Amino acid sequence: MLRSLMSGVSGARGHQTFLDVVGNNIANINTVGFKKSNVTFQDLLYQTHRGAMPPVEGRGGVNSLQVGLGVRVAAIETIHTQGNINYVGGDTNVAIQGEGYFVVNDGNNRLFTRGGNFTLDSENKIVQSGTGYRVQGYQMVADPNDPTQYNKASSLSDISIPIGSKMEARTTTKVGFRCNLDSRAPVVEGWDPNTWDPYADPPMDPAPTESSHKSQIEIFDSLGKGHTLEVLWVRTGEQEANEWSWVAYLPDAGSPQFVQRGVLTFGPDGKPAEGADVSPGITIDFTSVGAESSDITLDFAGESFDKPPIEGVTQYASPFTTKGYYQDGCAMGVMQSFMVTNNGTVMASYDNGQNVPMYKMSLATFVNPSGLTKVGDTVFKESSNSGLARIGVPLEDGAGALIGGALEMSNIDLTEEFTQLILAQRGFQANARVINTSDQVLEEQINIKR
Repeated sequence: MLRSLMSGVSGARGHQTFLDVVGNNIANINTVGFKKSNVTFQDLLYQTHRGAMPPVEGRGGVNSLQVGLGVRVAAIETIHTQGNINYVGGDTNVAIQGEGYFVVNDGNNRLFTRGGNFTLDSENKIVQSGTGYRVQGYQMVADPNDPTQYNKASSLSDISIPIGSKMEARTTTKVGFRCNLDSRAPVVEGWDPNTWDPYADPPMDPAPTESSHKSQIEIFDSLGKGHTLEVLWVRTGEQEANEWSWVAYLPDAGSPQFVQRGVLTFGPDGKPAEGADVSPGITIDFTSVGAESSDITLDFAGESFDKPPIEGVTQYASPFTTKGYYQDGCAMGVMQSFMVTNNGTVMASYDNGQNVPMYKMSLATFVNPSGLTKVGDTVFKESSNSGLARIGVPLEDGAGALIGGALEMSNIDLTEEFTQLILAQRGFQANARVINTSDQVLEEQINIKR
């Protein structure tokens, strides 16, 4: 039998597989997170009629004589290039910009996907739309020593977003101030900050406007009730002493009357002098309104909002701008919505203005992503050639960033696929012609006897 007949069969079979792969790529052109496949061929094997002979005296060498016996599909590689990112809206939709795969769980196995078409189920868990696979992440847990700070849990869990849940009230423990006291202000004369009482009856004369400045900020008691804390700054002492007296009090009608005083000294560089009390503590008695007493630290150095001293209270020859900038208390709140940040933090938003990190979405990276096994539903699983999953969080260990409200589409280039379609079709046709021609030759051989 002619060898060309079987070579043509192998070629037709291989190009049929080529056509199948291209067809699947085109079928998934609008599949979220789909990664296209590419076919490569290699020759099958060779029949050697004569081996190669080296040159001998008076005669040159002769190459081997071999006849090929067809072709086979060498590999079907998954191409993990970045797909186009489309903004579609929705709190639960997320796209990956860069390396990495979302980690999902089907109830028994850990799987991986680039498809960020997520939704909430009836248990408030984030799941992949259409499959119900639960998205995995690291829960953020409040630091027991500082409830305003959150630490990432060490193990993966389902991401649960309890919309409508309540956040308990938090009493204020720190108040941060920033900006500037005008060094050009004159020292006050005939006014004693140590005896001035904001609640005196009859009222006492206030400090001169040109030598003083007030800053206000809302603070909260243990029941979540808001109170206005006012701090009066007054230029006192000698002009070259750079000394400012402050008086803290609550001007709210019906609130516990409170007065506390102190002095803040600045250096010639306009920042609080070395040894100055930049973190005085005050205590406010809220028991008359049914709440606990509060111990509050007044931060004049910017430490409470992680800034250098230049961002705290300063004294430069610029207008008064000092104001209350930060406080860590809040009223009770109800979760209204959430969003996913670029570093994977699932941030819950409450109607009391607080944004609280609840989870960090996980991303898995692999040494050889092309070695992942497709299992349908636009998800992959580890294989012996992909390497073990390195599971972390976005923007760490080579993982990419997340884009909330967006989806990564397939990485299919339709023009390229149509070109591949032509190649697959013509390749199949050419091999079919080989089969047809070989058949005609065999027919001629049979007809020799006639």
